[in-house]
Amino acid sequence: MSKRYLVAVDGSEHGMRALELATSLAKSSDAELLILHVIPYEPMPEGLQQYAEMEGIPIEEMNARFHHGKAIGDRISGEAEEYARMNGLAHVTTEIVEGNPASQIVAVASGQKVEMIFVGSRGLSDVAGLLMGSVSHKVMHLADCTCVAVK
Repeated sequence: MSKRYLVAVDGSEHGMRALELATSLAKSSDAELLILHVIPYEPMPEGLQQYAEMEGIPIEEMNARFHHGKAIGDRISGEAEEYARMNGLAHVTTEIVEGNPASQIVAVASGQKVEMIFVGSRGLSDVAGLLMGSVSHKVMHLADCTCVAVK
């Protein structure tokens, strides 16, 4: 059975770095790469808002939940897939889910039996980080496989 890696992308700079590392390692080990974007139930993360603004997606679309979140997610995951393929990775799939980002990343990784998860280490503000913790921190504590947080 071939190796399978998962990289979570959210449009942030750290997410892009995680994609770059995951693509490189998947290519060198002939692994499959699953690119995952999670549409959060909570307010849209700052990185995702910045991505939408950079791409010219209107504010009204950013405030809508699943429908428009999926449109943004389609763009992010599509660009990530294009990056991976342009860098020589043959076995790439994408998936978009809705829910709590950390929980969904771990659930998809478990269901897809991935060997390694790559996430950006993009942190929250000091107060929010103390109260809620970061997605990357939660994924590392919840996942049953190797996790790599990329800064």
